Amino acid sequence: MPARDIVQRYYDSLAARTSDWQQLYADDATFSDAAEILRANGRQAVIESFTPFLKGVTRVQVKRMIVDENAACAIIGYEYQNPKGQKMSQDVAEVWEARGEKLIRLTIYLDLTAYRSFMRG
Repeated sequence: MPARDIVQRYYDSLAARTSDWQQLYADDATFSDAAEILRANGRQAVIESFTPFLKGVTRVQVKRMIVDENAACAIIGYEYQNPKGQKMSQDVAEVWEARGEKLIRLTIYLDLTAYRSFMRG
């Protein structure tokens, strides 16, 4: 399956609020932000690192995707809602690597400080 299709399935699952995205990660998948403040190794650790994040996500929109063989870069528009009910939008760059029909690496580029501050309310 082409990387574009796997990554698109991932975002479709997030947007539909299903758990299908979890099955797209390889057992040896890794996740980090660009500064490696956030880091998870292994499928279960990656899933556990995203679950709290997704609780605050109210909308996911793929704004642009560039694909080169087994790699993809997506600009994603996220809308978050914090515990006070306030909303914030943020565009995030997410760089993917796929192997076969699985996602093996994700590196995200986002303003982590702004996100954390907003979610604290």
